[in-house]
Amino acid sequence: MKLNELVALGGLLHDIGKPVQRAKRYSGDHSEQGAEFLGQLARETGREEYGLLALFSAFHHKKHFKEARIRETVKRINSERFGLSEEDIMQALWIVYEADNLSSAEREEGEPENIRPLYSIFNRERAYFPVALEFGQELPVPTEVDTLTKQHYERIVKGVEEELKKTELRVDRILPVLEKHLTFVSSVTSKGNVISLYDHMRMTSAIALAMLKAGCTAGDIKAGRCRKEKRFLIIEGDFSGIQDFIYGISGKGTLKYLRARSAYLELIAWDIVLEILRRLGLTRANVIFNAGGHFLILGQNTEEAIKELEGIRKHVVEWLYREFDGKLYLALAWEAVSGEELGRKGEKNFFAEARTRLKRKLDIRKLRRFEEVEGLFKEPKASERLEECAVCGKEVPENLLEPFKLSDDSSVRACKTCNELAELGKNLPKVKGFVMDRKTHEGEDITKGPFRHFIPYIEDPIPRGEALLLKNSLDVPGNLQETIEFIPYLVADYFKPSKEGERVIADFEELTGEATGTKRLGVLKGDVDNLGLFFRDMDSPSKLATASRFMDYFFKAYLNEIIRGKFEYLMGDIPSLGDWPKEPDIVVVYAGGDDFFIVGAWNQVFELAFRVREAFRAYTGKGMTLSAGLGYFHPKTPIYRMADVVSERLERAKNEGKDKDRVFVIERTAPEGFPIAYRWGKYEELWKTYKPRVYAGNGRLVKELESKKGLLWRILELRELYVRDPESVKWAYQMAYLLGRHKLSDLFPELVGIDAEAALKGEPQPIYWIDGVLKVVLMAVRG
Repeated sequence: MKLNELVALGGLLHDIGKPVQRAKRYSGDHSEQGAEFLGQLARETGREEYGLLALFSAFHHKKHFKEARIRETVKRINSERFGLSEEDIMQALWIVYEADNLSSAEREEGEPENIRPLYSIFNRERAYFPVALEFGQELPVPTEVDTLTKQHYERIVKGVEEELKKTELRVDRILPVLEKHLTFVSSVTSKGNVISLYDHMRMTSAIALAMLKAGCTAGDIKAGRCRKEKRFLIIEGDFSGIQDFIYGISGKGTLKYLRARSAYLELIAWDIVLEILRRLGLTRANVIFNAGGHFLILGQNTEEAIKELEGIRKHVVEWLYREFDGKLYLALAWEAVSGEELGRKGEKNFFAEARTRLKRKLDIRKLRRFEEVEGLFKEPKASERLEECAVCGKEVPENLLEPFKLSDDSSVRACKTCNELAELGKNLPKVKGFVMDRKTHEGEDITKGPFRHFIPYIEDPIPRGEALLLKNSLDVPGNLQETIEFIPYLVADYFKPSKEGERVIADFEELTGEATGTKRLGVLKGDVDNLGLFFRDMDSPSKLATASRFMDYFFKAYLNEIIRGKFEYLMGDIPSLGDWPKEPDIVVVYAGGDDFFIVGAWNQVFELAFRVREAFRAYTGKGMTLSAGLGYFHPKTPIYRMADVVSERLERAKNEGKDKDRVFVIERTAPEGFPIAYRWGKYEELWKTYKPRVYAGNGRLVKELESKKGLLWRILELRELYVRDPESVKWAYQMAYLLGRHKLSDLFPELVGIDAEAALKGEPQPIYWIDGVLKVVLMAVRG
C-alpha cells in the first residue's frame, strides 16, 4: 500500500465507528468501536489492510492520541508487510488526526446522551431517519424526528459491513458504499447538525491527502503550521455561455441533438475534473461538488500543483475556443488558504471569505475571456475557404463539413463535432454510462473532450478505459475491471419514446401531437431562488458538500420519478387539465445543479411545473423556493427562440419580488408596476376557485359554458380594458352587464363590482388575475 492510499483511506474510514457506536454493537466510544469494527472486517475477509486502517479510527481524537502508545501499536503491526515504514504510518496518523479537526470543529466524545438525527441542510427544524440512499424509491422528505433507536443504526451498520466485505479496498470503490449508507447519518449527534457523516468522512480524506501532498509533517502539525500556513488550494471552475452552447443552434437540430449537447457539456466538466485530480494526485473525495457546469476541488498549495493547474487552464480554454468558436468558456481559478480558513472561528466565517476572494478571481477571468489563447485574432490561411456549420454556426474549412446525420437534406452540412453529437444523441436512450479514456477509439458514436475520449457504454463487456461514469447507480458493476475508476453519474434522462421505437426519443411534433386542445409544445425553465446566497454562507467544505449534493440529487436523481408521477401523495390539489399519464409526453433536455429545462405536450408541461415545485418544497422541508418560466410554441419554432423566451420569463418571475418564489404561467399584459408572474400559492388558489367553474376536463368547458366560449374571451377583453386604465370603473359596469345578461353573475361573483379593500391597498382588482387561468383553459378547449 502506498502512503497516499493509506492517508486517503484512513481519512475516509476514520469515523466509521459513529454508526457502530449508535448501534451499540461493541463497548467504548466511537473511536474504539470503529477500530473493533474494522479489525473484525480484517479477520473475516482476510484483508489485513483493514487492521491497519483500524488505527485511524482508534487514534483520531486527542484523548486517544498518545504518541508513545501509538508507536507501540504500530510496532506490533509490522508495517513492512504493507510496504510502509513505521514513520510512514505515524505521519499518516498525525495527518488524519489533524484533517479530522479541520474538517469539522464539532465533536462528540463517549456515549451520547441522545441519539439525534441528521437535520436538513435546508430546514434545521426537520430531520431524516437514517436509511440507505435509493434513488428509485421514495423522495427523502425531512420530517419531525425527536430521537432514534439503535435498531435504526443496526440496519445501516449491517449494510456497510456486507458491502465492504465484497468491495475492493480503494477510495473510488468505497466512496459509493459510504454514500449509499451514510448519507442520512449525522456526523455528530448535536442538535441541529446538518453535515452528513459521509461528507465529513470524505472531506477528512480530502484534507488529509492535500496535507500529505503539501508536505505536511508531524512536526508541522504539532507546531500548528498546517493550520496557520496556506498549505491548501480551493480550485474552482465555472462554465459561462452554457445556454448559448446548448440552445444556440439552427432549426436543423432535433431534440436528440439538444440532449446530446447537454450530456456532452457534463462529460467535458468531468474530463477536466478528472485531469485536475490526476495531475495533482488527488481522489474523487477531493471534489467538493461538480454540478451544473460548476465545480470546486480541494487540493495542495505547491508550486508543482499551481504549474499543473496553469497548464490545464491554458489547454482547456484553447480547446474550448477552437472547438466552439468562443461560445463556451471555462473560468478556472484557485485561492490559497490555511487550515483555519477551511472553517469558521466564532463569528468569523473564514471559509466564506476565502470563497468570496476566489469568486472575484473567477469574475475577472470571465471579463477577460480567452486571454489564455495565443493568436486569438489570427487570420485563417489564405488557401483555406471557410464555411459555416449549418447546425452550430462554427466556421470550418469547407472540406471538413459533411451531411448532417439528423437531416434528410444532404445539402445541410455540419462539422465533425455536430455529427458526432448527432450520433451520440441517437444512442443516449440506450447508454448505461460512459467510459473515459485518453487512447483514441474509433467509432461514430464516440466524442472527445479536452483530454479524453467519451465512449458510450451500451452493452457488456464494459469498454476499456480510465474511468466509468455509470448512470444513476451507486453499485459498482461486478464485471468492472480493477484498473477502471468508478464514478456514479447521476442524470435526469426521462424521455417519451417515439412511435419509431422504445429507444428513440419523440420529436417536437410527436410531443405536440399529444397535447390537449391547442397543439403546442410546452417549454419549462426553472431554477432555485437565492441559491448563491445560500451556498455563500456555508462555513466548511463538509457543509457545502452536503448542500450541493442534496440539491443535485433532486434535479438529477429524483426528477425522473417526479415526471413519472411517483410522489402523488405530495402533490395536493395542484393545477391540472386531466389525469397524469403513465408515460408523460415529456423530454428532459437539461437538469442539474439547481436548474432544469424541459419540453413536452404543453398541458403536461404546465402541470409538471407545479409538480416539481410541490416536490421541491417537500424535499427541502419548505426551506427553499424555486421560480419558473413557461412558454407554449409551435413545434417549428427555433429552439434558441424558445430558450430565449422562457429565460426572459424566468428572469421576470425572479425579479418581481424580493422573495421570488413565482411562476410565469402565460403571456400577459399589465399596467406599469403590476406583477406579471404569479406567486405559486396565488395561482393555485385562483385555479381552485375558477377552474371547476369553467373546465369540465378532457378538453371541454362546463355545461353552462359549452356554447359560450365567446363569453370567456369577452371577460378577457374587459380585463384588457381594466389594464389600460386601472383607475377607471368602466370595465366593472360592462362586466356586471355581461354576466347579468347571460345569467352567470353567480359563476363569477368576484368579478362583479369593485373590491374596495384591494383598491385601498393599491392592489390589482380580481379581474386582473383571472387571465392566467382563463387563457390556459381556453388553450385546452380549443379544437
